[in-house]
Amino acid sequence: MPELTPKQKNYRILMILLFWTFLIAGMSFYIIPNHVINVFNLVSAKIGYFQTLPQDMEKFYLDLAVAYMACVTAIAYLISRDVLKNLNLTPVLIVGKTTSSLISLISFFLYQKSLLYLSNFVIDGSIVLIVLAFYLPVKKELRI
Repeated sequence: MPELTPKQKNYRILMILLFWTFLIAGMSFYIIPNHVINVFNLVSAKIGYFQTLPQDMEKFYLDLAVAYMACVTAIAYLISRDVLKNLNLTPVLIVGKTTSSLISLISFFLYQKSLLYLSNFVIDGSIVLIVLAFYLPVKKELRI
């Protein structure tokens, strides 16, 4: 792998951090899904505004969530391994996280005022903005 510029090194570090974040989150969704829901339900009850979610969420949707997290984990990992070669995977990551964020916002307003929906909107939306902030300078630097 050729020597990376400081911006490229920072982007690689971001992708390593996102890889581990996505991996841990995806595993948590599958291994302790009720605990994740319980934590958000507890916080929701303390705030008093948000509705709580039922404990027994459909396993099919849980499987889809884990599969999605596996995909974004793999994308972040591949980019972190070779920023220059795999930079073109970044838009795929951005599409996935943007979609996840917007679906959560829609669900919050249309279906249930859940803290979990709102938090996912904010977290995934923030990830999109952070990735773009690192990605666009690298893309410009390479003149892609």
